[in-house]
Amino acid sequence: MKFKPIKHRRIYEEIVSQIKELIIDGSLNPGDKLLSERELADALKVSRTSVREALSALEIAGLVEIRPGEGTFIRHTDLDSVIEPLALMFLLERDKVRELLEVRKALEVEAIGLAAERADEEDFVKIERALEEMKEALKTGDNGAKADLKFHYAVVEASKNSLLVRLMNTVYDTMNQTLRTTRELWLSHTKGTPERLFQEHQEMFQAMKARDRMKARRVMYEHLKKVEEELIKIEKEAKAGIERGVDT
Repeated sequence: MKFKPIKHRRIYEEIVSQIKELIIDGSLNPGDKLLSERELADALKVSRTSVREALSALEIAGLVEIRPGEGTFIRHTDLDSVIEPLALMFLLERDKVRELLEVRKALEVEAIGLAAERADEEDFVKIERALEEMKEALKTGDNGAKADLKFHYAVVEASKNSLLVRLMNTVYDTMNQTLRTTRELWLSHTKGTPERLFQEHQEMFQAMKARDRMKARRVMYEHLKKVEEELIKIEKEAKAGIERGVDT
């Protein structure tokens, strides 16, 4: 285990960075005991105060556990400690709609690429069932929002990547809480939108069935880019309407 002398002004941040790197590259594993404060200070050529600040920051981040009388140990990182703050950030900072949609786009484009390679027959049945529900919704005049969500969730599940599934659960839940009204307005008042969405979803499904990874990614990207642009436009129009109402 090799440490580098600290040269920058924010010393405790540099210490945090080095310890994080050692965790990422596998030099430090869950359960490993760190050097003592004095030993770390000597190895890094810094004061014990800086080491103490760094260890406190790492403990707050959930990366280490400080046990009085025993020392500091690397913690097993729970995935929820990464995902939950992400959801909280988007819920508290509602002006980050564009960023939320960009995160969705990045994750789902990768997910459908993986699904095109990994999906089994059971996955295709789920996805096709969601498509059928979208088709039925068109006949009854429903906007098909529930079936649409089922389709996207089934695609993410077909990626066979459990982290992607959990991240997308967070994104979908957050979108439902921050963009539900905007999405309803878009689907209900934009002529031809449900029909166009159904066609785009059909094209995605066909690309996956053909195991055409690149086409599936391209179609998903184009689909989500249009959705992103239209939702942001409606969100801006709604905000402008509220502001005009306040002014009058």
